[in-house]
Amino acid sequence: MALSYDKTITVAGRNITFQSAYAKITSVQGSKDRITACVEIRTDAVGEPITYTASTFDHDCESPDGVFRQAYLHLKTLPEFANAVDC
Repeated sequence: MALSYDKTITVAGRNITFQSAYAKITSVQGSKDRITACVEIRTDAVGEPITYTASTFDHDCESPDGVFRQAYLHLKTLPEFANAVDC
């Protein structure tokens, strides 16, 4: 699973938008209640990563969704991934 969305970065004072950037969770770590997901952002599915980010969220260990699915659902609640779609 991954997310596709438009990613804008600033380079030398100019905004550059990559259409259909690719966000993939590469790892999760934490406790039974709180999880940190490490996210790799690429401008395409096979390109070199342009940035890494981490997002921490409350994990529901009783949920039928696994921790990775919960992490992707959490990412989609963040402003940066507001228009992201599953891919």
